Amino acid sequence: MELKNLDAVLEQYIRRFDELNALDGNDEGYKWRAESLFKRNWDIDAQDFAVMFVESIGKIDKLIDNGRIQPIGGIQLLLEQETEIEFVRSCFRELFSEDGGDLQKRQNRINVFIDKINECIEKYAPASSKYKQKSNDVIYYLNLWKPDENYIFKSTIANNWAKCIEYGDDFGSGASFSLGKYYKMCDELLLELKKKDEILGLNAKRVEKEAQGFDDMLHILVYDIMYCANTYHFYKNVDIKKMTKKERISKAAYLAKMDSINDKLEEKLLQFENIDELRPIPAIVGETVSNKTYGTGTIISITNGIMNIKFSECEKKFVYPDAFINGFIFTDKANFMEPLKRNAVLKSKKKKLKKEIVHLKKASQEIEQ
Repeated sequence: MELKNLDAVLEQYIRRFDELNALDGNDEGYKWRAESLFKRNWDIDAQDFAVMFVESIGKIDKLIDNGRIQPIGGIQLLLEQETEIEFVRSCFRELFSEDGGDLQKRQNRINVFIDKINECIEKYAPASSKYKQKSNDVIYYLNLWKPDENYIFKSTIANNWAKCIEYGDDFGSGASFSLGKYYKMCDELLLELKKKDEILGLNAKRVEKEAQGFDDMLHILVYDIMYCANTYHFYKNVDIKKMTKKERISKAAYLAKMDSINDKLEEKLLQFENIDELRPIPAIVGETVSNKTYGTGTIISITNGIMNIKFSECEKKFVYPDAFINGFIFTDKANFMEPLKRNAVLKSKKKKLKKEIVHLKKASQEIEQ
């Protein structure tokens, strides 16, 4: 995420917060009141489903319906047909079924809902497309149902936000739209918002006023920021780099790879720095040692990692301290082998970490080039 651009948007959002939420002004707090209204009235088992629907969603249609498109009006059209009421109820029951967080299943339910409802609408308004359901409409129904698990979606708003923060994925559009990838972008914004105490404080006061009986876990706030940035021209004051979607995704992949390498490098450097100091090893020159082949001998000298041992019939050289560690040479000196083995482990760990550090630095340089 391009945090510089995010901060530029949030600065404007904070500065204009009261203005945008004023009841006699833009009244963006309406989104939370709409959710509260839905929570108070929605009952899938209501005896009069048509009336319940109007009380829950029909009165908040300005978030979806306008002069050109009226998807909520389309559902109300069906509910005016007595023979279709139970059909509409069953469609919402299926849409609002549990999925254990499986977004692919959720998206499949969205598609099924769209196909079923639109096919039915076609029977009563064959010449009109304004009543047809689209993905963003049905995603909004899901947000009303469970705002803590869903986000509101509008294609233009989402795509402009993706450009602003240089989102590193493509949630597509139309038949290629990916609910999971869109929610991933929203989750990334949510994570950053949780670090912004001033915005959290402002939003908490708004929620206390507008939201009655529900906790959306900041999901409506996520959309509100994207919506306000797009609607109130925040982007004019943000340095958004011009790049294609492919370039944006490629840049994000590069940055993610660099971050991953740098995180690993920092971890390895810290591990290397925290390796224990080598323990002092008691002097061994002059001590008696033994070998399975040559018997008992005396260490004459140790120079540059080579140990000279004089046995009864010959003098032999062994690599020090490897000969002890690998069991070629034995000693009865109790306080010698423990620090020797421990130091060997530490040296091996240091050698491995040095190799990994060199490899990571080289990988970082190659990516930068």
